[in-house]
Amino acid sequence: MSLDLQSALERLYGLERRKDKLGLDGSLALMRALGEPHRRFRSVHVAGTNGKGSVCARIERVLREAGIRTGLFTSPHLVDFRERIRVNGQWADEARLAERLEHIQSLPEGRERTFFEVCTALAFDDFAARGVEWAVVEVGLGGRLDCTNVITPEVCAITSIGLDHTEILGGTLEEIAAEKAGIVKPGVSVVVAPGLDPRALEVIERIAESRGAEVVRAAAPAEPDRAAADGASTARFPGAHQRANLATSLAVLDVLARRGVATPAAAVRRGLERARWPGRFERCPAEPRLWWDGAHNLDGVRALISTWRETFSEPPGAIVLALSRDKDAAGVMRELALAWPRASCLMTRSRSERALDPAELASLASAAGLAATTAPGVAAALERALSSSGKGRVLLTGSLFAVGEAMEALGGAPGEWQ
Repeated sequence: MSLDLQSALERLYGLERRKDKLGLDGSLALMRALGEPHRRFRSVHVAGTNGKGSVCARIERVLREAGIRTGLFTSPHLVDFRERIRVNGQWADEARLAERLEHIQSLPEGRERTFFEVCTALAFDDFAARGVEWAVVEVGLGGRLDCTNVITPEVCAITSIGLDHTEILGGTLEEIAAEKAGIVKPGVSVVVAPGLDPRALEVIERIAESRGAEVVRAAAPAEPDRAAADGASTARFPGAHQRANLATSLAVLDVLARRGVATPAAAVRRGLERARWPGRFERCPAEPRLWWDGAHNLDGVRALISTWRETFSEPPGAIVLALSRDKDAAGVMRELALAWPRASCLMTRSRSERALDPAELASLASAAGLAATTAPGVAAALERALSSSGKGRVLLTGSLFAVGEAMEALGGAPGEWQ
């Protein structure tokens, strides 16, 4: 990506998470100024604490294999901003993106908008311009007041409810569930993942009932053709949490089929075989001892630990950890200490302005009973961990920003998808 476009985007980053800017009024005004691009494609809307990205990736790929022109909007990006906005797997054109960003910022409705509001506007504007038929849209934060909630989808899904972003969404599962369920529209089916906490499920069902929306509880796939697809998908997406995400994806596709969207069995198989969601429990292609996973909250870390144990008989030889300041770092340390009490831990930070200082991470690790040292950056931390772990595997986790920097240093960056 050009330096000019990168600089223009970075000027918006500081406004990414301003609580006083939550709400839809600004986004709706901006959409009107752009000619309401969000009304020019049909959509699937996916919320959840964890799992929403991999569900979006699977659904988009199956729809694409069925011959539908698709858009995919996800966040954050790992290496290049354009990863967030894809049409049929291809990134947004850089020159057009720069021109449209300049246009948005020239509009009265485009001033004082947050980074994510502008990002969402760019995505929907690009989808409309490139003739997207179906867009699969990942919620950025929460749901009710998230700027993606300007769309009226054909189906929505909620993948999980956990305690994350509590300073914005609330401190209980019930409060967070209510925010996530804010994407439910009158008469629009909502798919809920298997295994949701009953307290969260009760809130979602109550909100759906008040809006006349059908609640579809996802279950493990049973049809022979989809059971065969299950094996291909879980090989690329390991872990019990990903099997739940697969079930959620298939339930969404079933709802779409009831609405006349044909996804033949062969398209489902191919889509699940070819779906990708980089940076989540993945081996570095250039260094087979290095694995990374952007687990950044307690539920994510628990899922990572479970998947590691399901995949490997030995614990990591070293753990490299980076976290943002708004995460439950002490809780993450306790989970790691319970799982791998003798782990050698190296605390570092990404280049993000939200990154937590490595010394503070090391102090929290020591309080949890973990031996920890620090390194000033991701590349240096990985070099040290790989050199000290012998033949053991190294795990990088805690921050998708850190995973992206590891990809920059060692390869594995997510490119365009064929």
